Amino acid sequence: MAYFAVANHAPNILPIILTLAIIQLFVQLIFFLHVGKGSDRIWNLVVLFSTVGIVLILVLGSIWIMGHLNYNMTPGQVQEFILKDESLMPDMK
Repeated sequence: MAYFAVANHAPNILPIILTLAIIQLFVQLIFFLHVGKGSDRIWNLVVLFSTVGIVLILVLGSIWIMGHLNYNMTPGQVQEFILKDESLMPDMK
């Protein structure tokens, strides 16, 4: 359905794709991961939320680190570092 929505240039494509993604998420959680069934469903939810938390920490932490590296390493500093590292520029002490 998502492919046909994109291929046919459907209007309001973002809400369509997001709705289909949420439906797919719930289908996979219920039918493939068996969340909500059986006696150990609480442990399945604990593991699911822990996994989501770890992934969020990794993704947001990586974005935060890359943002700070981009801010702290201006092109002039990078060029100066490369020149000093290759001994093409005398040390300024």
